[in-house]
Amino acid sequence: MLLFWSSLQAQRQSILKTVEDLAGYDKVSQEKVFIHYNATVLLAGEYLYYSLYCLNVHNDHLSDISKVAYVELIDESNKAVFKHKVKLENGLGQGDFFLPVSVPSGNYKLIGYTQWMLNAKNNLLFQGDLSIINPYQVNQKAILAENESDDSIVTSIPLKRIERKNNKKLNVNVDKQILNKRNLVVLTISEAFSGMKKGNYSVSVRKKDHFVSSEPLSSDDFLILDTKSVKNQSKSIKSSVFLPEMRGELIYGKIIPQEPTLPIIDIDVALSVPGRTDDVKIIATDENGSFIFNLDKNYEENNFIIQILGENKNDYKIGLSPTPVFSYPNFDFYKFRITEELEDDIIQQSVYNQIENSYFNVKPDTIQKYESSVPFYGSPDETFNLDEYTRFPTVKETIIEVVNNVWTRTNKKGEKVFVIRGNNPTQEDYNFPPLVIVDGIVEQDHEYILEYDARKIQRISFVRDRYFLGTKIFEGILIFETLKGDYVEGLNKGYLLQTTLSRPQATKKYFTQQYDQNDTTYARIPDYRNQLLWKPNNTTKEDNTILKFFTSDVVGDFEICIEGFTDDGKPISIKEYIKVE
Repeated sequence: MLLFWSSLQAQRQSILKTVEDLAGYDKVSQEKVFIHYNATVLLAGEYLYYSLYCLNVHNDHLSDISKVAYVELIDESNKAVFKHKVKLENGLGQGDFFLPVSVPSGNYKLIGYTQWMLNAKNNLLFQGDLSIINPYQVNQKAILAENESDDSIVTSIPLKRIERKNNKKLNVNVDKQILNKRNLVVLTISEAFSGMKKGNYSVSVRKKDHFVSSEPLSSDDFLILDTKSVKNQSKSIKSSVFLPEMRGELIYGKIIPQEPTLPIIDIDVALSVPGRTDDVKIIATDENGSFIFNLDKNYEENNFIIQILGENKNDYKIGLSPTPVFSYPNFDFYKFRITEELEDDIIQQSVYNQIENSYFNVKPDTIQKYESSVPFYGSPDETFNLDEYTRFPTVKETIIEVVNNVWTRTNKKGEKVFVIRGNNPTQEDYNFPPLVIVDGIVEQDHEYILEYDARKIQRISFVRDRYFLGTKIFEGILIFETLKGDYVEGLNKGYLLQTTLSRPQATKKYFTQQYDQNDTTYARIPDYRNQLLWKPNNTTKEDNTILKFFTSDVVGDFEICIEGFTDDGKPISIKEYIKVE
């Protein structure tokens, strides 16, 4: 499978050109997406939390095909409230969305899919119902019941465990089911029988609303859906397909010639990330002038630089294609309704939300930092920190006086270019220039750098090995890092495109409230959490898993919901209830 898609992407197009391409397309399994989310009714000012599971349709195991999934919230006119990219690690992903006051009350669909799923013959995308109450807007027609009745009110919830049928994979126990405010709750998750295979699940503990709302799709019900026979749409040679994002998200673009007679095939295009010197990608365009970049590393940055390489770079412009989209099916929206009897509950919850949001700074979530990746060139052969040497006005003078094994020469066009002495002198070919990177950005104009103010440069490094990037050959790599990392601010060139791309959702460790008799940090801070716990993507262990959380100042019935799948594709779906008095 990897060889097939590597071959197809080497051609930089999503066209099935050969019989082998067509056969490879038919052999790759399809995927399906399940999303566990924390509530089917939310008020403006609350968070939607979700945990995503991408499964192989043939065996229900976590899929190893796609590394990116997409989650959208769609209103009844098929307009998207948000579109999230979700990074998948072994088929698992997570995300959240804060509901702003600009989102009107109404009924919505939460959908999930991968780009590879867009090739499926049948509609596979995940659909979940979500209703939103926005008390800050006047218009409530979308959810207001025409006739006042008590049908929209749920008076109580039985305090008993609800077990899904045929679901005996985990036991879930709480140390006590009736608690006071700000009490510790100990939740024990253990294997229901010896020898159970490991799996992954997410845990939500949330106050049960007094609304009649849609029932979320459980992992049990999800696997009842017949997807084993799902296949890709029939294709023929020269058909276009959506490529699976097997190593990371794909960025599509096209070069636009200034004159129609200019060639558009085999034009080199480079992508780099301002501020990072660890990743540069170079590819060549296909016969249509199109290119695809594969972002396979973890980037916290949203800004990217894409530029055309070569002597004729000024003859072209760059255009980016939007993320592939599809026509939404005819969604059957749940008809959530409210009545005037619910006004007090809605007002009270709105007040609680405002208080909680005002104290967000003392209850923050933590974004997990990505580990620094090793640069594509490894470690520099030499690095010169310019503060350790006499400062010279220009880079040209600094290269002459400070930096060994680097000098300049005049090329055939009469331009000054850098030269790096190779590790193996017999392989030196000065017809190949070095790759010059400044603050992570590929710089083709060597003369401009030579006259650049060296007092703005913090360090100069270089690599003496020959490098092959895409179709380009470089005799070494020369790396400049400025003191302020602001080199990108001065770039304004026609062959270069500065763009901001939508990035996958950040992986977070969500805040868990703690109370300690010896620590009074939170003693005087109001606690009106409806969501007591959200733990995405937990892994079952051989022994018991113990989760601890505290109740808040909110009283009522709370639902503990656990959803997920074992490693062999069996659903994990359990609910338990506690009461806070």
